[in-house]
Amino acid sequence: MFRTRVTVRDAIAVAVVLFAACLLLWAPWQSRADGAFLVITTPDGTSEYALSENREIEINSQGIVLIAVIENGAAYVRESDCPDGVCRVGGRIFKSGESILCAPAGIRLSIKGGDGNVDYVAG
Repeated sequence: MFRTRVTVRDAIAVAVVLFAACLLLWAPWQSRADGAFLVITTPDGTSEYALSENREIEINSQGIVLIAVIENGAAYVRESDCPDGVCRVGGRIFKSGESILCAPAGIRLSIKGGDGNVDYVAG
């Protein structure tokens, strides 16, 4: 026979599950640690920008113009003249070791420092 009433134990179990789900959704956003930098590597050299300061960076390399944006502790590519456009759909990066590549321009955007939770980075 099935029971039809909701007990206090049922309500507590639902509350615990909802709380755990909220923690799991909230946790990735807390890994954006202070002290992280966006490292931009081009054939002409390397430069670093703090993720703590919002800014737009225009990068010219091999005849291709790329606009990188640092916003709210994350970096992404807003515009690019490159023919394939993979760098524009790469999403936002904010954890140490993450990167966005624009192969036609020879540009690499990567995150350095901050959380230090990287097991291994190849390349």
